[in-house]
Amino acid sequence: MPTDATFYAPVGYSPWWPLAGAAILILCLGWFAWVWNSTRAGAQAGVPDFVAPRNPNSVRAKYWALISSIEENHDAGTLSARAAHLELSMAVRTFVHEMTGLKTQRMTLAQLREHQLPLVADAVELYYPGEFAAHSEHLTVAGSAASARNVVGSWR
Repeated sequence: MPTDATFYAPVGYSPWWPLAGAAILILCLGWFAWVWNSTRAGAQAGVPDFVAPRNPNSVRAKYWALISSIEENHDAGTLSARAAHLELSMAVRTFVHEMTGLKTQRMTLAQLREHQLPLVADAVELYYPGEFAAHSEHLTVAGSAASARNVVGSWR
């Protein structure tokens, strides 16, 4: 068996392989960081997916005026107690939608509580007899309007 005296060195790797490996490692670490960051608790405890409005004070003032308008229309006799309670409920729900971005206009009471909105859920629960009962003696529009103002005023 003849031997050749020439030495053949091993074939070297391309310089692109370590770069490709580093890029894959960086992508994996970036993905883990994204998953960790997107699954942690939000900055606003109590309201998931909180999206602050551009000017919350103007939103608050708009709904205080709307609540006062509903109460004044009821006192003037142009709005029945049932219609006033329906409008107050919709005003509170729409206010929360504008403040948080949650679609609260069609949520049930249980869903409002699930989304950690207890003050809103309590107010909406207070409006139910005025909205759905044939006659509600213990519930006044003034008391319901005060409850709506409490929701709007306590929102931070």
